[in-house]
Amino acid sequence: MAIDQKTQRVFVGGTNRILQLDGNLRLEQVVTTGPKNDSPSCHAIGCNDPSIPLSLMDNYNKILLVEPDSRTLISCGSLSQGACYKYKLSNISAESQFIPRSIAANDANASTYAYIGPKKYNHWGRSNILYVGTTFTNNGDFRHDVPAIASRDLETLEIAELTFSKQSLLSIDVKYRDHFIVQYVYGFNASEYAYFVIVQKQSHLPGLEEQGYVSRLSRTCINDPNYDSYTEVTLLCVDQDTKYNLVQDAKITFAKEELASALGITVGSPVLVAVFRPSVGITNEPQHHSALCLYPLRDIEGKFIENIHMCFNGSVKDRNMGYVSGPILDGKCPSSGSAGNIPNFCEVGLKISGFTPLVATASLVFPNISLSAVTTGSTGKHVLAFLGTTDGRIKKVLLSGPEPPEYEEKNPQVKMETFYNGWKHLKVNECTILKMYQNTDKIEILRYLEGSCID
Repeated sequence: MAIDQKTQRVFVGGTNRILQLDGNLRLEQVVTTGPKNDSPSCHAIGCNDPSIPLSLMDNYNKILLVEPDSRTLISCGSLSQGACYKYKLSNISAESQFIPRSIAANDANASTYAYIGPKKYNHWGRSNILYVGTTFTNNGDFRHDVPAIASRDLETLEIAELTFSKQSLLSIDVKYRDHFIVQYVYGFNASEYAYFVIVQKQSHLPGLEEQGYVSRLSRTCINDPNYDSYTEVTLLCVDQDTKYNLVQDAKITFAKEELASALGITVGSPVLVAVFRPSVGITNEPQHHSALCLYPLRDIEGKFIENIHMCFNGSVKDRNMGYVSGPILDGKCPSSGSAGNIPNFCEVGLKISGFTPLVATASLVFPNISLSAVTTGSTGKHVLAFLGTTDGRIKKVLLSGPEPPEYEEKNPQVKMETFYNGWKHLKVNECTILKMYQNTDKIEILRYLEGSCID
């Protein structure tokens, strides 16, 4: 789903359809994107080889983004090797622009995550580009041409920098690509870095599958046109002896007074809000339990710096990123003291897989509940988290301290009226949520809300 903040139009992408709704969720336009005759053996521009059999294939929407400057909607699906269309925000049924580039994953289940963020590849200024993370599918020979992560020009969707010496992309080494599968869950920009939240195997080496799966944060400096600054650290969400190792969804929010005080950060500081589930054994199948964890950006950046220092001060000998193409110094850390004083780690080659994880104690745990989505909202001094479950329920949590209260759950039978009312509650300047609770017996709700409405 994507929202045009200027008009409040809502765009929803699904299988074979894109919907355009007005701010009150009234249907305005529908675009049919599939099924179409296609084959994984065809290039993004089409199939001119008569020996390749075509079949009617569904189009699974993978990317749906509003580009406000050009007033366009970018949509990339699974057909045509993950190629994209650009639609007019005013009317998606009007003539669209097809961009035949392999960008998104080309099957139903493989992940793709994209977001618009800044780059500063030149000293004279910054501009926005498209950051894209795409899971390798091995579904046709052309998939080897698709980077794991790339920065793309917003107008042409070409790789932002593509010369002999500079390529704004990252690829998994071909030796590990078909079994070291990376799932891209979320992405965001903060300060001078572009981040992705990912799930992957603990080890890229064949034969070490018993180590299972892990959630990680990847980071690249926005002034790095060659992805030499790429670094990863592990994200852990724990509750007593339970490790919730599979991140399901995440969002960046900005701390209001209550949350800032609880976390010991300044008001307005970014916080990563994430929902996790533990894995079934060594697989990437999640159990039917969930947890909510909070990661202030202060702690995230501190953990990256700590892991980078461990490589440069000799605490660890290996960068531990053999699964990424183009290693720095053959994957070895510099000998202690040889790198000298480095004032800015964005100016040196990194490609480091951090040894020390970023650990957060679960703010809330949900036994026998499968959380799959999270979004946030704020009002006054408060930040709210809306947590979605796999069976269609919505849980509302007030992020006000280390153990925030869950204060409502929506009926699992979601009807259009419920969806409409829920949307009205989430819209800015719609002061309706408080009214729902004025007759509640949960007195702590009103105490926390202090008489204000929830946007």
